[in-house]
Amino acid sequence: MYTVSRVLKTVSPQELQQVEQQHSVSLPLAYQSWMQQYGEGTYSGWINIQRPDSEVLKPFAEYDLWEHTEETVISQHQLQECISIGSSVDGDFLAVHADVEGLIWLPRHDEQISVWPANNESFPEILDHIYCGYYRRDEPSRPAYFEPWNEERQHIFYHFTGKEHGVSMKELADLCQSNFSWDLVIENEYTCMLFQSGIGGYVRFNYAYEREIALFYENNDPTEAQEAQRQVQELQQFLQVHHCTLQE
Repeated sequence: MYTVSRVLKTVSPQELQQVEQQHSVSLPLAYQSWMQQYGEGTYSGWINIQRPDSEVLKPFAEYDLWEHTEETVISQHQLQECISIGSSVDGDFLAVHADVEGLIWLPRHDEQISVWPANNESFPEILDHIYCGYYRRDEPSRPAYFEPWNEERQHIFYHFTGKEHGVSMKELADLCQSNFSWDLVIENEYTCMLFQSGIGGYVRFNYAYEREIALFYENNDPTEAQEAQRQVQELQQFLQVHHCTLQE
Protein backbone atom coordinates (compact mmCIF):
# COMPACT_ATOMS: atom_id res chain seq x y z
CA MET A 1 0.00 0.00 0.00
CA TYR A 2 1.29 3.42 -0.98
CA THR A 3 1.05 6.15 1.69
CA VAL A 4 0.67 9.63 0.23
CA SER A 5 2.10 11.47 3.25
CA ARG A 6 4.48 10.60 6.05
CA VAL A 7 2.58 12.90 8.42
CA LEU A 8 0.19 10.58 10.25
CA LYS A 9 -2.34 11.46 12.94
CA THR A 10 -2.55 8.18 14.80
CA VAL A 11 -4.91 7.30 17.64
CA SER A 12 -3.64 6.04 20.99
CA PRO A 13 -4.71 2.67 22.44
CA GLN A 14 -5.99 4.55 25.48
CA GLU A 15 -8.43 6.57 23.38
CA LEU A 16 -9.77 3.45 21.70
CA GLN A 17 -10.09 1.63 25.01
CA GLN A 18 -11.99 4.55 26.46
CA VAL A 19 -14.54 4.33 23.64
CA GLU A 20 -14.97 0.61 24.24
CA GLN A 21 -15.50 1.07 27.96
CA GLN A 22 -17.81 4.04 27.64
CA HIS A 23 -20.09 2.38 25.07
CA SER A 24 -19.64 -1.30 26.04
CA VAL A 25 -18.58 -2.10 22.50
CA SER A 26 -15.70 -4.05 21.00
CA LEU A 27 -13.82 -2.27 18.24
CA PRO A 28 -12.39 -4.76 15.70
CA LEU A 29 -8.73 -5.50 16.37
CA ALA A 30 -7.86 -4.88 12.72
CA TYR A 31 -9.41 -1.41 12.95
CA GLN A 32 -7.59 -0.67 16.21
CA SER A 33 -4.26 -1.73 14.70
CA TRP A 34 -4.87 0.50 11.71
CA MET A 35 -5.76 3.55 13.80
CA GLN A 36 -2.67 3.10 15.97
CA GLN A 37 -0.39 2.75 12.94
CA TYR A 38 -1.94 5.07 10.32
CA GLY A 39 -4.79 7.04 11.88
CA GLU A 40 -7.55 8.82 10.01
CA GLY A 41 -7.59 9.24 6.27
CA THR A 42 -8.97 8.02 2.95
CA TYR A 43 -8.24 4.51 1.69
CA SER A 44 -7.92 3.96 -2.07
CA GLY A 45 -10.02 7.02 -2.81
CA TRP A 46 -13.35 5.48 -1.80
CA ILE A 47 -13.67 5.20 1.98
CA ASN A 48 -12.77 7.46 4.89
CA ILE A 49 -11.39 5.70 7.96
CA GLN A 50 -12.28 7.74 10.99
CA ARG A 51 -12.03 7.92 14.76
CA PRO A 52 -14.89 6.11 16.52
CA ASP A 53 -17.81 8.52 16.82
CA SER A 54 -20.97 7.84 18.82
CA GLU A 55 -22.82 10.94 17.60
CA VAL A 56 -22.81 10.56 13.81
CA LEU A 57 -25.66 8.07 13.46
CA LYS A 58 -27.95 9.32 16.23
CA PRO A 59 -29.95 11.67 13.97
CA PHE A 60 -30.65 8.84 11.51
CA ALA A 61 -32.78 6.99 14.07
CA GLU A 62 -35.53 9.54 13.35
CA TYR A 63 -35.78 8.71 9.64
CA ASP A 64 -36.84 5.62 7.71
CA LEU A 65 -33.73 5.41 5.57
CA TRP A 66 -33.23 1.66 5.93
CA GLU A 67 -35.52 -1.33 6.13
CA HIS A 68 -35.97 -2.76 9.63
CA THR A 69 -37.56 -6.18 10.10
CA GLU A 70 -37.08 -9.04 12.53
CA GLU A 71 -34.24 -10.26 10.31
CA THR A 72 -32.47 -6.90 10.13
CA VAL A 73 -29.30 -6.87 12.20
CA ILE A 74 -30.27 -3.74 14.15
CA SER A 75 -33.51 -1.91 14.83
CA GLN A 76 -34.15 1.69 13.93
CA HIS A 77 -33.80 2.62 17.60
CA GLN A 78 -30.40 0.89 17.80
CA LEU A 79 -29.02 3.20 15.13
CA GLN A 80 -28.43 5.83 17.80
CA GLU A 81 -26.31 3.31 19.72
CA CYS A 82 -24.00 2.58 16.79
CA ILE A 83 -20.39 3.77 16.77
CA SER A 84 -19.38 5.07 13.37
CA ILE A 85 -15.82 4.24 12.31
CA GLY A 86 -15.90 5.19 8.64
CA SER A 87 -17.84 6.54 5.69
CA SER A 88 -17.58 6.16 1.96
CA VAL A 89 -17.26 9.07 -0.44
CA ASP A 90 -20.80 8.17 -1.60
CA GLY A 91 -22.26 8.68 1.88
CA ASP A 92 -22.37 5.08 3.15
CA PHE A 93 -21.53 4.43 6.81
CA LEU A 94 -19.39 1.77 8.47
CA ALA A 95 -20.23 1.16 12.12
CA VAL A 96 -20.17 -1.22 15.07
CA HIS A 97 -22.77 -2.03 17.73
CA ALA A 98 -22.42 -3.74 21.08
CA ASP A 99 -24.92 -6.47 20.12
CA VAL A 100 -23.57 -7.15 16.63
CA GLU A 101 -20.55 -9.25 15.70
CA GLY A 102 -18.84 -7.75 12.69
CA LEU A 103 -18.98 -4.45 10.82
CA ILE A 104 -22.34 -2.89 10.01
CA TRP A 105 -22.66 -1.39 6.52
CA LEU A 106 -25.32 1.31 6.21
CA PRO A 107 -25.65 2.13 2.50
CA ARG A 108 -26.63 5.56 1.26
CA HIS A 109 -28.54 4.36 -1.81
CA ASP A 110 -29.98 1.07 -0.56
CA GLU A 111 -32.49 0.11 2.15
CA GLN A 112 -30.74 -3.13 3.08
CA ILE A 113 -28.31 -3.02 6.02
CA SER A 114 -25.59 -5.67 5.88
CA VAL A 115 -22.91 -7.06 8.19
CA TRP A 116 -19.38 -7.88 7.16
CA PRO A 117 -17.07 -10.13 9.19
CA ALA A 118 -14.19 -8.47 11.02
CA ASN A 119 -11.99 -11.52 11.36
CA ASN A 120 -8.23 -11.97 11.45
CA GLU A 121 -7.65 -10.19 8.15
CA SER A 122 -6.02 -6.78 8.00
CA PHE A 123 -8.31 -3.78 7.92
CA PRO A 124 -7.52 -2.99 4.25
CA GLU A 125 -8.44 -6.58 3.32
CA ILE A 126 -11.75 -6.21 5.16
CA LEU A 127 -12.45 -2.96 3.32
CA ASP A 128 -11.55 -4.60 0.00
CA HIS A 129 -14.16 -7.32 0.65
CA ILE A 130 -16.80 -4.69 1.36
CA TYR A 131 -15.83 -2.78 -1.78
CA CYS A 132 -16.09 -5.84 -4.01
CA GLY A 133 -19.27 -7.12 -2.36
CA TYR A 134 -21.26 -3.93 -2.18
CA TYR A 135 -20.10 -2.37 -5.44
CA ARG A 136 -20.19 -5.76 -7.21
CA ARG A 137 -16.61 -5.68 -8.42
CA ASP A 138 -14.46 -8.70 -9.19
CA GLU A 139 -11.32 -7.03 -7.85
CA PRO A 140 -10.68 -4.34 -5.24
CA SER A 141 -9.45 -0.91 -6.22
CA ARG A 142 -5.77 -1.21 -7.14
CA PRO A 143 -3.13 -0.12 -6.55
CA ALA A 144 -4.11 0.49 -2.93
CA TYR A 145 -3.13 3.83 -1.42
CA PHE A 146 -3.81 5.77 1.76
CA GLU A 147 -4.18 9.53 2.04
CA PRO A 148 -3.72 10.57 5.71
CA TRP A 149 -5.66 13.49 7.11
CA ASN A 150 -3.43 16.15 8.59
CA GLU A 151 -3.14 19.91 8.86
CA GLU A 152 -0.26 20.11 6.39
CA ARG A 153 -2.23 19.49 3.20
CA GLN A 154 -2.45 22.33 0.70
CA HIS A 155 -4.08 22.41 -2.69
CA ILE A 156 -4.32 24.41 -5.89
CA PHE A 157 -7.10 23.98 -8.45
CA TYR A 158 -6.67 24.76 -12.13
CA HIS A 159 -9.09 25.31 -14.98
CA PHE A 160 -7.88 23.48 -18.09
CA THR A 161 -8.45 25.24 -21.42
CA GLY A 162 -6.30 22.96 -23.56
CA LYS A 163 -9.18 21.67 -25.67
CA GLU A 164 -9.55 25.14 -27.11
CA HIS A 165 -5.94 24.85 -28.28
CA GLY A 166 -6.23 21.32 -29.63
CA VAL A 167 -4.71 19.63 -26.57
CA SER A 168 -6.65 16.99 -24.62
CA MET A 169 -6.34 16.50 -20.89
CA LYS A 170 -5.10 12.96 -21.53
CA GLU A 171 -2.26 14.35 -23.66
CA LEU A 172 -1.33 16.79 -20.91
CA ALA A 173 -1.38 14.03 -18.28
CA ASP A 174 0.90 11.90 -20.44
CA LEU A 175 3.26 14.83 -20.90
CA CYS A 176 3.30 15.55 -17.17
CA GLN A 177 3.98 11.89 -16.46
CA SER A 178 6.97 11.84 -18.82
CA ASN A 179 8.43 15.18 -17.67
CA PHE A 180 8.58 14.41 -13.95
CA SER A 181 9.49 11.49 -11.72
CA TRP A 182 6.53 9.77 -10.03
CA ASP A 183 6.29 7.12 -7.33
CA LEU A 184 2.84 5.88 -8.30
CA VAL A 185 0.49 6.38 -11.25
CA ILE A 186 -3.22 5.56 -11.13
CA GLU A 187 -5.13 6.05 -14.35
CA ASN A 188 -8.51 5.01 -15.68
CA GLU A 189 -11.20 6.45 -17.94
CA TYR A 190 -12.29 8.92 -15.26
CA THR A 191 -9.06 10.20 -13.73
CA CYS A 192 -5.27 10.21 -13.71
CA MET A 193 -3.39 10.64 -10.44
CA LEU A 194 0.39 11.13 -10.32
CA PHE A 195 1.86 10.66 -6.83
CA GLN A 196 5.20 12.00 -5.62
CA SER A 197 6.51 11.47 -2.09
CA GLY A 198 8.77 14.53 -2.34
CA ILE A 199 5.76 16.84 -2.21
CA GLY A 200 3.64 14.56 -0.03
CA GLY A 201 0.86 14.69 -2.58
CA TYR A 202 -0.18 14.28 -6.18
CA VAL A 203 -1.54 15.86 -9.34
CA ARG A 204 -5.08 14.81 -10.28
CA PHE A 205 -6.44 15.13 -13.81
CA ASN A 206 -10.22 14.96 -13.96
CA TYR A 207 -10.88 13.10 -17.21
CA ALA A 208 -14.61 12.84 -16.48
CA TYR A 209 -15.06 16.61 -16.33
CA GLU A 210 -12.11 17.47 -18.63
CA ARG A 211 -11.74 20.93 -17.11
CA GLU A 212 -10.34 20.50 -13.61
CA ILE A 213 -6.77 19.72 -12.56
CA ALA A 214 -5.75 19.72 -8.90
CA LEU A 215 -2.35 19.83 -7.23
CA PHE A 216 -2.13 18.55 -3.64
CA TYR A 217 1.09 18.98 -1.68
CA GLU A 218 2.70 19.47 1.74
CA ASN A 219 5.61 21.48 3.09
CA ASN A 220 5.95 19.85 6.48
CA ASP A 221 9.51 18.63 6.95
CA PRO A 222 11.94 21.55 7.55
CA THR A 223 14.87 19.48 6.26
CA GLU A 224 13.05 18.82 2.97
CA ALA A 225 10.89 21.95 2.67
CA GLN A 226 13.15 23.73 0.19
CA GLU A 227 13.30 20.78 -2.19
CA ALA A 228 9.56 20.18 -1.88
CA GLN A 229 8.88 23.83 -2.61
CA ARG A 230 11.07 23.66 -5.71
CA GLN A 231 9.21 20.60 -6.99
CA VAL A 232 5.83 22.24 -6.38
CA GLN A 233 6.93 25.38 -8.20
CA GLU A 234 8.11 23.34 -11.19
CA LEU A 235 4.75 21.57 -11.35
CA GLN A 236 2.93 24.88 -11.11
CA GLN A 237 4.99 26.36 -13.91
CA PHE A 238 4.43 23.28 -16.06
CA LEU A 239 0.66 23.43 -15.63
CA GLN A 240 0.43 27.17 -16.23
CA VAL A 241 2.47 26.89 -19.42
CA HIS A 242 0.15 24.14 -20.67
CA HIS A 243 -3.19 25.95 -20.69
CA CYS A 244 -4.03 25.71 -16.98
CA THR A 245 -5.32 28.81 -15.19
CA LEU A 246 -5.72 29.19 -11.44
CA GLN A 247 -9.26 28.86 -10.13
CA GLU A 248 -10.35 31.54 -7.71
